[in-house]
Amino acid sequence: MLVTGSPAAVAALEKNGADSATSCVHELVYDPFAGLILVSVTIAESPPLDFVLDSGATQSAINDPYLAAALGLEVREAGLARGMGSGAARVLIAEHICIRGDGQELLRSPLVVHDIGGRLAALAGREIDGFLGADLFEKYVVEIDPSRRLLRLHNPDTFAYNGGGQILPLEIVDRRPVVEARVVVEAGKKPVPVRLVVDTGSSRHLTLIIKSRRQLRPPAERTLGASVGVVGETLVVVGPIERLDLGSLVTQRVETAWMEPFRIPAVRNIPKLNGIIGNPFLSRYHVFFDYHHEQLILEEASDFPDIAHEISDGSSSTR
Repeated sequence: MLVTGSPAAVAALEKNGADSATSCVHELVYDPFAGLILVSVTIAESPPLDFVLDSGATQSAINDPYLAAALGLEVREAGLARGMGSGAARVLIAEHICIRGDGQELLRSPLVVHDIGGRLAALAGREIDGFLGADLFEKYVVEIDPSRRLLRLHNPDTFAYNGGGQILPLEIVDRRPVVEARVVVEAGKKPVPVRLVVDTGSSRHLTLIIKSRRQLRPPAERTLGASVGVVGETLVVVGPIERLDLGSLVTQRVETAWMEPFRIPAVRNIPKLNGIIGNPFLSRYHVFFDYHHEQLILEEASDFPDIAHEISDGSSSTR
């Protein structure tokens, strides 16, 4: 829906810390699925397509070259992509694509064309058609309201925040958002400073890169799991850490995937990267991604479970 400044919409925005309700230019209902945020969009005259909101993607993408052909998109070769996994995949790109939500234009941008739709569908149990990546986050202040399952897109020129949430400095590196945090791997150990990509396209709570700091080693309590990305599936070790600190926000017993650095090629472009904060962790917060003011804002969300009690058995993840 397009926000029109109704009293109800204004009240909701002001309650959640948006100082200028008129800054919100789009409001979309999203579908939480398998730890991800699915947004219904259309391209050209397509039926509704399910796109993942993915702050870790450097470009918006469509996941199936056959779907791109069916939509009449003109594509060209664009080299190789490296994502989670140890290989590379051929990439096509379609230029000047209009992506709409609720009939309103959200983006006009190039779309990368991957060939991972089949793998994602087999893993997730449903079609995932594409990703809304960095170009969306660069154009808008992106607000995610998990209590109402709403995605709000704000005009960065008029957006201001006056709420009581935790405001974290945000660094944009290689078109990805990076924050500073601290982790305690096991009880009795000292906190370890870490640099983490904030990735709404990861369905892991937290991923840490083994030995990216001397103290970052998987705990004794662990299982094996799998993650799938652009270039294929990769095995991970899954074991909880004792604590994660983001500013003054402290979370105990966070489910964590542990990966070797060669399985996360983003480390080549982000200096001193130690891991990834994923969407299951973020979903306990009302989140504002504000690239223009270099800040990530986290407010406690109501009616959502405490992830400290959600240690899983290490089943597969989509990132």
